[in-house]
Amino acid sequence: MSKRIHVNADNLAAIKCPHCQSMKLISVHKFKGVKHSLKIKCTCNNSFSVALDFRERYRKSTNIDAKYVKLDKDIKKIDKQAQPNLKSKVADLSLSGLALTIIGSHNLQVSDELIVEFTLDDRAHTHMKRRAIVRVIGQGFVGCQFDKVDSPAYDKALGFYLMP
Repeated sequence: MSKRIHVNADNLAAIKCPHCQSMKLISVHKFKGVKHSLKIKCTCNNSFSVALDFRERYRKSTNIDAKYVKLDKDIKKIDKQAQPNLKSKVADLSLSGLALTIIGSHNLQVSDELIVEFTLDDRAHTHMKRRAIVRVIGQGFVGCQFDKVDSPAYDKALGFYLMP
């Protein structure tokens, strides 16, 4: 199984050998947009695979219960009687968005606006309520970007939670 490695804005990846724990910073710019998985041979002669993550922001895998409601496109408000809070799980989270695993069927489409609520599994049990825009609908997940109007420039609690 490959370990996912985040690539920074300078196209550098910090690779750590799972056998000897030695660390090396390598340039991976030539793989951007082409290859996202590499086989690495360490100086200790052990080989391992890494998957390069070129996303702009670091994403943390989670399994947090969440609920969401879809906003009415015309009035940008929630009709609570017409739409109950729908259950989901936050599969991964970043400062700029999240991926939801939807429990049951849904009628979401790209560009739909949602209000997503969840509680982080940090010490403070920080409650998050964010407006998000659906950007990707995949097999079993919905990728959303936090609405910039609703989100602060930097959310301290979320930033601290996302620290690796």
